[in-house]
Amino acid sequence: MQASISLCSGLRTELRGFKLLRESFKLVSRAVLFRRQTAHWLALLNSDPLFAQMLPSCPRLINKIYRQYLSTRLGCDERLDALQTHYRTVIERGLAPLVARAAAAPVTMCQLQVKDGEGENYRIELRAGGVLSREGELIFQLMHEDRLLYSVACSFVRDGAGKALGVGCLQGTPGPGAQDGVRAATRALHGMRPKNLLMRVVRQFGHEQGCSHLLLVGNANRVVTTSMRKGKVHADYDTLWRELGARCHADGDFRLACEALPALDVTEIASKKRSEAKKRHEMIKVAVADIDAQVRRSQRALTALRLAPSAAGIAPPTSHLRRTA
Repeated sequence: MQASISLCSGLRTELRGFKLLRESFKLVSRAVLFRRQTAHWLALLNSDPLFAQMLPSCPRLINKIYRQYLSTRLGCDERLDALQTHYRTVIERGLAPLVARAAAAPVTMCQLQVKDGEGENYRIELRAGGVLSREGELIFQLMHEDRLLYSVACSFVRDGAGKALGVGCLQGTPGPGAQDGVRAATRALHGMRPKNLLMRVVRQFGHEQGCSHLLLVGNANRVVTTSMRKGKVHADYDTLWRELGARCHADGDFRLACEALPALDVTEIASKKRSEAKKRHEMIKVAVADIDAQVRRSQRALTALRLAPSAAGIAPPTSHLRRTA
């Protein structure tokens, strides 16, 4: 029988002595301060095998409701609701096998059909739970060979009466040569900027998973407050979201509709640019189809897992997921 997940599961195994005592005290203090939210969160973490599969790679999953997450507008109750909404959606839509794999190691979601002579092995990978953990649970990353070019972090959230895909981060990789890598990728991607490609993929993913829109965190609500105070964060999200056609709301965040990839209308494109536009559209079309195929593979794997015990006359494993809000 699998051991239950407790507060202690959130302590890093390498901690010893005073550091272990300090982290234990902080964790217990927060659990006492937020007793009700902690009980609901632990109930969710013990409701499905997904969380036990994720914990070895994502021990800080336990602490998420206590720290700023996704947007500085969220208090502990709102963080709990956001995380509950995300993982309930993951489980209900059959994404748990994919998320468990992505928590353990990056999962290649698609290989991109790039321009001839501009390099090979451009791909989009999915990671979960570990990197950018304060800004989203699912991280889509554009890779070239073994080099990270761009990342977008997102989570399923409630927004009003509907469901949205919250985007807490869209960033490139800092360091020497980063801009050169982005420029080379733009050429290889038939003139499409890496961040635009990732946002197109996320809009499609949200649409396929029943989200009406993206909820994009604005500059004023970003959770990397310490880095912003130190001047380490320079990205202007407000301008970027407006460039994509998003609308700003009174809370400082932006909304952008989730939608399927629209058909290409070449009549609105200059004749000398039509060839590249067609190749760019085909690249995106193949990419989103491959990502959807990965999602469906996860759903089939979960269905097969649930049916296999039944075939042997054994009751299938069930998720004890329950509404704890």
